[in-house]
Amino acid sequence: MPTILRPEDYGATLGKDATSAFQRMFADVDKKVRADAGGGVPVSTVEVQLAGSYSVTDTILPPVAGRAQGLTIRGTGKRSTEIVMTGKTPLMINQDRWMGVRFYDLSFRSTNPAAVALTSYGAVGAQDWGWTNCEWRGSWLRGIGLDGGDKSNLNSEFTFDRCTVTGTYEDAWFHSGLSPQYPQQDQFLNYSFRDCKMEARYGDILRFDKGGAINVSGGSWIHVDKRPDGRPSRFFYMPAGTHYDSVQSLTVVGTRFEPRDPANQVIDSAWKGQVQFIGCMDDAWAFKPASAADDYAPHRYTNAGGVRYQGCQLTGRHQYTQTVAPSRQAIVYDQCGRTAASRRSRAFYDLRGAYASSVRIAHRDDRDGIS
Repeated sequence: MPTILRPEDYGATLGKDATSAFQRMFADVDKKVRADAGGGVPVSTVEVQLAGSYSVTDTILPPVAGRAQGLTIRGTGKRSTEIVMTGKTPLMINQDRWMGVRFYDLSFRSTNPAAVALTSYGAVGAQDWGWTNCEWRGSWLRGIGLDGGDKSNLNSEFTFDRCTVTGTYEDAWFHSGLSPQYPQQDQFLNYSFRDCKMEARYGDILRFDKGGAINVSGGSWIHVDKRPDGRPSRFFYMPAGTHYDSVQSLTVVGTRFEPRDPANQVIDSAWKGQVQFIGCMDDAWAFKPASAADDYAPHRYTNAGGVRYQGCQLTGRHQYTQTVAPSRQAIVYDQCGRTAASRRSRAFYDLRGAYASSVRIAHRDDRDGIS
């Protein structure tokens, strides 16, 4: 049986700053790591149990040398269990330490727009983190940031089940590749988001400056506003960079999108790998008259590789910018339809760049008769 630890056992008191209590508790967690009988990474013997609201001002999970795995942190439910970050340091820092970490049934809230919920540095010992029924809300710089140096590896196998993201993010809620100058960060792989409610007020949701194999299924994804400085809020942002083809994969299945401000975007991608949306809809503007969404382009690609939309209901225009001659390019729309706001005089496609005429787009059984 695991040892149960609670912040209250280390001095946390309702209505008072609990930073030192959390720090003492996690220092004790580090002391209770034992050897793995199977010869693997040392194993945690602790389950942390939280109940109520805890206010903290500084990092509660600091960097510690050595690898460990199997830590579980459990609350009693979203918002009924909450860690409130008032400081500007990362709430948790994982530096090649923890693997196999699980969070259940709790919320993270920030009152400081410079705060970060988790920064994870990975060379050999940061992977396999999972969140179930958790929430991020309030004002953040970033929710989760993945980083590492020129030998970085792992920071992979992150999963999110029935989680909720609200609030504001000056950067992004999930940002992988904080130092994209390091090619090794293409080794940050395998991220799954299942039945999540991504309903931020503004900021990017997923930003991958390097590669990634990303799977999204189900859920409701809403952006209320663009950023205060006018920059768009994006659900998926994959900027240009040096990537390996094998680690540029985004698959989105059965998800409903609402980029409510016309400046906002479902995707802004410069990947040359594979991007596909299957059974999705982005009909936030479906109620608009036919001319209202002519310049509304929620899907944008630059020098695209493989892009596929299958069985989707789409609104607005799709923008493809081609600045170099296409190579290994295939853009396919299969049995898709467009809402009334997209059946207008102007073309569904917005083709730009010196090689715009070379962009290759194919249609199969399109419901609106586009060929």
